[in-house]
Parts: sequence; structure tokens; C-alpha cells
Amino acid sequence: MSISKRDAFAACCRYLGVTRLLSALPTKPILLVLNYHRIGNREETPFDSEVFSATAEELDEHVRFLKRRLHVATLDEAIEIVEKRKRPRGAAALLTFDDGYLDNYEAAFPVLAAHGVQGVFFLPTAFVGTDRLSWWDMIAYLVKHTRRRTIRLGIPPFPEFDLAALGAAQATSRITAIYKAEARESSEPFIGMLEEACGLPRPGGSVRCFLNWEEAAALVRGGMAIGSHSHNHSILSRLSDEEQLADLATSKRILEERLGVPVHALSYPVGSRNCFSSATREAAIQAQYRVAFSFYGGLNRFGAIDPYDIRRLHVFPAVARFRLRVALAAVGGNDWF
Repeated sequence: MSISKRDAFAACCRYLGVTRLLSALPTKPILLVLNYHRIGNREETPFDSEVFSATAEELDEHVRFLKRRLHVATLDEAIEIVEKRKRPRGAAALLTFDDGYLDNYEAAFPVLAAHGVQGVFFLPTAFVGTDRLSWWDMIAYLVKHTRRRTIRLGIPPFPEFDLAALGAAQATSRITAIYKAEARESSEPFIGMLEEACGLPRPGGSVRCFLNWEEAAALVRGGMAIGSHSHNHSILSRLSDEEQLADLATSKRILEERLGVPVHALSYPVGSRNCFSSATREAAIQAQYRVAFSFYGGLNRFGAIDPYDIRRLHVFPAVARFRLRVALAAVGGNDWF
């Protein structure tokens, strides 16, 4: 198995004691928000392998390191920092999990509970308690299981993917990027086109991927926090202003009714800069969310945090790289690794 240059550099820093030295230095007053998706073995899924952020063992190592180095905040504490009602003494970390996969309950929850720290689980309410599959998992499934050597999409400029040359993972990543760039309100036309290109139908709902309401309630009872990941996991910026407000208000209402807790936080589906807009922010405000999280990188410096664009970092599972990146961010107040 190949190792990236950054992973190799981080391993060297750990071996030479650089990471340990950085971890002994004073930290900046920042809110470091780490974003996970699936927890488990990426090699065992028939769906999108790239959605896996870490194994349970890697998550355990991540949390151990964070507890030694930083203050692991609750969502309420993070909101106080964002709203300038509480200044962190140093760097504070917040652990967030998007999409509400079943493994968040089965694998992540036990790790967090064992360490006595809170995770924030952002749920797309239309998926909770259903056997639905996400559009990104359907894309990955079709690419992984096609017997065709070449996939040609039926949209200009009619891109073609040689699976033997690219491999399923890279082809999936490129096709997913095309979907995200397409101005579509529904995934159905795109998935239908990909079914035809791959020569097989999308998978049925024989495997439950997302947690149910009983499991979500158990997260709350166990001290975890719940937020909205919208209702349908649509890319919000593609919807009309009215549709965005309806989606976000519906998700908040359902979560509060089903779980009996106030819901103050939203994470934008996909979360890149083009996936939410000023209209999205206004919809979040009108739906009475106090904060909203993006997902395109960056740290949050106390006193200069936009409550409707709280930055989050993608998690790299390799423990040495995770430790070095967190240590550098906490000491330098920036994310360059």
C-alpha cells in the first residue's frame, strides 16, 4: 500500500519528536472543527469508499490525542465561542459527523462515550429510519459493479472514463465531481444516465445505511448533540429561496419533534463554497438556526467567526498526520498542512 508524501513527512516528524515538541507549545484561541463522515473499513463497502473518514481504532487515537492537547468542546460551548460569549483559553476542538450513517451510532458513538466527549451528529431527516441510498453511494456502486471497461456519460462534453486505467475509486471521484458541478435540483436524471452508461440498475435498499430514530434518541441520551444536515440532502444553492427555507425548516421541526431537544445547528450538504449562498444563509436565519457549518477547510479565530460559515477541516485517518496537522493548527492558528 502506497503512502502519501504528507503522511511520510508526518511520520518522520513524529519519529523525530517534532510533533511532541509542537504539542508542548501554547495554543491560539481558535475553534478547530473536525468533520467526519463514515467510521469503519473503507475496503469492505460496496458503496462510496471515500466517505470513510477513519476506522474506529483511528478515531479512538484521534480523540486520545485531542484530549491530551486541546479542550474538546461541546456544541453549546462552541456556539458560545462563535457568539463571543466565551473566549477559549487556547485552542478548542469540536467533533462533527455528517450524514447520519448507521456506523456513526455503532462505531463512533461508543468511542466518544468511552472518552466522555461529545460529538455533533448532523442528520438529513429524510434518510433517518429509511432504507434509502444517497446519490454518492449509488454513483460509487454503479462504477464499482459495472462490467464495462469504459463509462461514457451522456452529457456534454460526453466525458469518457477508462476504468482499467483509472480504477473505480478515481473514476467515482471524477463522476461525483461532475454531478456536483451540474446545476440539477434532483439526482434522478443523473443516476438514470449513469445506470445506462454502466449497463446495470442501481442497488435496492436491502442494506440499511442510515441510523433510525431510536438510535438517534440513544445518541441524545448518551450526551451527544444533534444538528440538521437539511431534510433531503439537496445541494441547497440549487434550490429556490422558498425551497431552501422549506427544507431547512422541515428538518429542524422533525428533529425537535422526534428527539425532544432544541436544534440550533445546521451543516450545509456537501459544504463547499458553491453549495450554499446568501439565500441559504438567510433561510437558515429564518428557520431559526443559530449557527451553520461549511466544509471547505479553514480554522475559526475567536472574534472573527461567521456564525453561518463556521469552517471545518477534512479528517485524514493516518494518526501521525492527524496529530501533526492539529498541533500545527493549534500553535500557529492556521491550516497549511
